Amino acid sequence: MGRVGEFWGIAPAMGRIWAVLYLNQDPMTMDGVVTAVGITKGHASTNLRALLRLGLITKSWRPGDRKEYYSPQADLWEFARSILKERQKQEFDQALASTRKALAVLEADRTRIPIEEYRFLKGRLDAIRDFHGTIDRAVAAVLAFEDLRHAVFRLTPDREARQR
Repeated sequence: MGRVGEFWGIAPAMGRIWAVLYLNQDPMTMDGVVTAVGITKGHASTNLRALLRLGLITKSWRPGDRKEYYSPQADLWEFARSILKERQKQEFDQALASTRKALAVLEADRTRIPIEEYRFLKGRLDAIRDFHGTIDRAVAAVLAFEDLRHAVFRLTPDREARQR
């Protein structure tokens, strides 16, 4: 699961923690996670906070118990959606900004670069910018569609009856 987590852009330890929580029927304490995953408490704490921030796990408490209990985001579509949303904010925005910056540098150096080289580089950078922009819009559309699907589902009468 650590390698699967890497595919989604999360650290291997985060992937292993999420998998342990997902494959455990009951919520787990940090001590349980540490034992199951084989990491230190500090490493577990850091990764649990990151998973909470991403919405990939939730935290709960039990009456009379001061320990925190962690549960996974068990809806795999919601898991993917949370990751895509986070990566869209970080990765795609950064890629678009980097490409725009490279185009601006190229434009500033236009008179010092032979015209053939300029056209070649501009064409390649435009293609990268357009590709990242298309991917960014596609992810935004998927996220918007999921938001719409959830909204429609919440508004639909008798949704509990249809789930059974």
